[in-house]
Amino acid sequence: MSDTEKNIGEAEDVIEETKAAEDTKTPEKKKKPCLFIRFLKFFIPWKGDGVGDVIRKFIFIASLTVFIITLVPLVTDVAEMHHDEKVSQEIAQIYIPDVDPIVIEKAEEEGVPLPSFESLLAINKDVVGFIQIDGTNISYPVVKSADNDFYLTHDIYGNVNKSGTIMMDYRNVVSSDKTSDNLVLYGHNMAIGTFFAGLNEYWRTLYDSYDKASMSMYKEHPVITFNTLYDQSKWKIFAIGLYNTNYNHGEVFNYIDKHDFKNREDFNDYIIEIMDRSDIFTDVDLQYGDDILTLSTCVWPYPDNEYIRLGVFARKIREGESEEVNVEVAKVNANVKRWKWVYDYLAKQMGTESYDWFYSGWDRRKLLSYTEEDAKKDGYTFPAR
Repeated sequence: MSDTEKNIGEAEDVIEETKAAEDTKTPEKKKKPCLFIRFLKFFIPWKGDGVGDVIRKFIFIASLTVFIITLVPLVTDVAEMHHDEKVSQEIAQIYIPDVDPIVIEKAEEEGVPLPSFESLLAINKDVVGFIQIDGTNISYPVVKSADNDFYLTHDIYGNVNKSGTIMMDYRNVVSSDKTSDNLVLYGHNMAIGTFFAGLNEYWRTLYDSYDKASMSMYKEHPVITFNTLYDQSKWKIFAIGLYNTNYNHGEVFNYIDKHDFKNREDFNDYIIEIMDRSDIFTDVDLQYGDDILTLSTCVWPYPDNEYIRLGVFARKIREGESEEVNVEVAKVNANVKRWKWVYDYLAKQMGTESYDWFYSGWDRRKLLSYTEEDAKKDGYTFPAR
């Protein structure tokens, strides 16, 4: 064999060995794209996608866009409500009730606002009082303007806001000489539980158990503190009820329109109307000459009905009277008076043709200014004890 042939053979052997070695090498894996790219490719139309994938991704993008469009205003509203509450609670910290009887007596004699309101009045001359329910977030200054509209959308500084301010009916009078017989306060029922939202617990806990209502809100908070510029007082809750504001839905009883009572009969008639519509009967008695406090807010106890209001009614604790309330004798009114829309709704739920109010279940002996002669005139019979 010549040297040339020998060299050619050796070269062929090297080529074969190299080829065999390459065949035994593990093929290099294709590098995966980063997590972010894979995420985008899963949700966003990408080169090489099939028709089904493109449609799925477009549906996802459209749904996400609608969600964001809906979420942004909601988040903004919640943020605004929390801001409104923060402003109100900062203001509330300014108010400290007067405790010195000499200071209170001097202010009453001079017919000037109590010193405790000086700081609030310096912020806003529309301040007329301060309301507080111990153990709840209800602790707010109360304002009154020339109408019942302005403070629905403005805070105590006069700035536009979503939550408004707790306000007194503009027709009420609060002065050193005269205060309305029935002071009516309004407050929004805010979704985050602020302002008068807490009042809804009074009604809800009357129906929170099928067997027996807990009435926990009333039992834990039967007394309201409401101080005006000229008087510091506590008030015992005696009624809690729902009211219709839409004449198309049936009877509208304007509980917020009675601010002064012409005489004993006028007072008695109003209280009886309130008690027939009250979802609770308490141990609190009433009589002509008592001062009444009415708290009003929105409530949605039935579906598709935004025209309902909740009224919580209290009477001023009389001079020398104990603040104690026997909450254990309170009971739910089994035959509360409603309005036509509710009766139709209940009839449908029960599968009956009609449902209506039957009789007044409140014992009018709790109305101390209601006499036997009044009962005879009304055709009313006091229930047996």
